[in-house]
Amino acid sequence: MSGERAYIYAKACGIIGKSFVGKRIHALENVNRLAELDRLVFPEGGRELPERELLPDLEKRITARSIAQISTIIGCFRNPPELLVLLLQSYEYENLKNTLAALANNEAKPPRITDIGKFRTVNFEAYPNIEGMLKNTEFEFLLKNELKETPKPLQDASALQTKIDMHYYTRLYAALGRLPRMDRLGIEKIVDDEIRLRNVSWTLRLRTYYNMSVERIKTMLITIDEKKDFTGDALASCAFSLDTRDDWTHWKWAKFVNSESPTANSPYWSLDPRYFQNKASHYLYKCTYESFHTKPFSLVPAFCFIRLKQSEEDLLTSVAEGFGFGLPCRETLGLLGVAS
Repeated sequence: MSGERAYIYAKACGIIGKSFVGKRIHALENVNRLAELDRLVFPEGGRELPERELLPDLEKRITARSIAQISTIIGCFRNPPELLVLLLQSYEYENLKNTLAALANNEAKPPRITDIGKFRTVNFEAYPNIEGMLKNTEFEFLLKNELKETPKPLQDASALQTKIDMHYYTRLYAALGRLPRMDRLGIEKIVDDEIRLRNVSWTLRLRTYYNMSVERIKTMLITIDEKKDFTGDALASCAFSLDTRDDWTHWKWAKFVNSESPTANSPYWSLDPRYFQNKASHYLYKCTYESFHTKPFSLVPAFCFIRLKQSEEDLLTSVAEGFGFGLPCRETLGLLGVAS
């Protein structure tokens, strides 16, 4: 077992050393065009395409490479741990949410599906036949409840998304609980904070964009382990005004709330859920990066490797999309909270 873990740690270190995490993120700061980003990220496989075609092509290759590298590490285990497989299958959960959203909007074609190879379970080719997609999968329970009568239940997209997220984190937390103590302790805090911050981000979005009541928000939050409070921070934030910065000063996650800096176009302060989510994501990334080299003979490095590759993927696709909106790379990195 220790030999297998040591080999996996060494292989993961080799891949991370060439990835855009840690100090290598700064290599992105001087990129000025999408084609330059393509050549930097894929020095041996850049594409000569117009920017309009290059953007989706580059994003697709970034995601495909991330999945390939994650699959390589998982494949190094004689018996891949369920927890790591679930991290990879998080792409399928997003695929499902996007596909159900497309179905709710009566779109003739399904959205682009991120292929996770042999770990895929949903038959997306059956679109728009929901039963054909979900039959004999872990999501079949949706056919008996949320999707029993279609398309009406699809109209409450936020509730359905919460149901799918709850299912994912319940499985993830159960898999975490089955790990040996040495493996679990290095991962548990990251997962706990991820769930808490997901609940906070979701609460801020529901309040800001949908003016949703606290009672309704409570039904949309992830609750898994009764011994741990995953919703307290989110519910505490409901007591603070969305247009008074002072209300947030002593809150646990106050450092992730946008500062009070009115401009000519926006003279009054208001909470920005996107700012909070970016700061929260960067915090989780830093926790993961700092944990990567701890306990090399445990499952911690493999867990952190997957999360770091997913963070890198989000970063690179955000930078690429920023060019699509005419944003310089430095500005995008600043918005994401990762600028030097």
